[in-house]
Amino acid sequence: MELTLPATPVTLPPGVAVRVPVALHNPSLAARDVRITIARGRASGWASVDPPTATLAAGATATVDVVLQAPADQPPSASLVPFTVHAEDTASGATAGFATGLLTVALPVPVTGDLTPRPGAAQTFDLRLGNDGGLAADVRISAKLDPPGGSAEARPEAARIDAGASLSVVLRARPTRPLVGAPRPYALIVTVHDGAGEDRRPLLTAVGTGTRRPRLPNWAAGTAAVVLALGATAAVAVSGVRMPLPGRDRAAPPPSAAASAPVAAAAVGRPFVLVDVFPHRGADGGRAAADAQRAKLAAAGMPLRMVDSLASDELADDGAGFWVLLHDGFASPGAAQEFCTQWRAVAPKCTVTP
Repeated sequence: MELTLPATPVTLPPGVAVRVPVALHNPSLAARDVRITIARGRASGWASVDPPTATLAAGATATVDVVLQAPADQPPSASLVPFTVHAEDTASGATAGFATGLLTVALPVPVTGDLTPRPGAAQTFDLRLGNDGGLAADVRISAKLDPPGGSAEARPEAARIDAGASLSVVLRARPTRPLVGAPRPYALIVTVHDGAGEDRRPLLTAVGTGTRRPRLPNWAAGTAAVVLALGATAAVAVSGVRMPLPGRDRAAPPPSAAASAPVAAAAVGRPFVLVDVFPHRGADGGRAAADAQRAKLAAAGMPLRMVDSLASDELADDGAGFWVLLHDGFASPGAAQEFCTQWRAVAPKCTVTP
């Protein structure tokens, strides 16, 4: 039985489970049932195998995972630690094959960053990442749009940041473009993951906002409407047929509460943390979605408040405006970052605005 482990050492953050794939290959001419175990050693107490057994037909290949999890209080390794994976014949208990890998225990690398729109380049943002730790960091960058529709990309999508170094990432958003009407607001959500395992909690999440202009400006849409109306009027005059106009006998709807309510001034103290953003859109101006998210976070115990960006000089509104969930009053940007770190599990979009 041939066993193959990754050639690069496995990095274990204390208390975090890391799955290491083990490739199995049966080169014999008969099927084999094997049990996968970890040889005694320092790492054997941290390891388990999923699944612990496998059946391989003649010439077949399969993969199992060795799950490694160092204790939460385990100090970083001074050197690489070897671990050996054994394949034993299920019937006889004889060793069918083995492979040896290396691991090291290291604290998670602190990665910081800020996302800013690029001046003069529509739907383009620059993300600057910094590695403040003592070890190189392998990272993966992903981006998505809110509301969904269109695409977003990061260049590069993966990179290594040396200790004390920085990296510039270009983000391009391509939200779906409306045909006519007012510019449509959108949010670009960028997430930075540890390259060794994307199933772990993100190292960093940042949010950028912008607007997408329609394909036809309002004046062009108005001109087309006038031309169509004149054409319809001419057709009626020639034919003598009286055409009912849509909504002619319908009462005008009352103005919405969101449109008629006065906007009160709202002071926002810097530094503050941006928890979530909801564009002013829909029949209720996006208020219901914002209230639902605020209630959800409040139920989890997270302190925050909701501010209308149109009522604050500190918040960007991009014309249409946003409902912004935030928390302010911090003594320093460091205190704000600690707040985001504390609540990252329930509010992954939390980002600091100094």
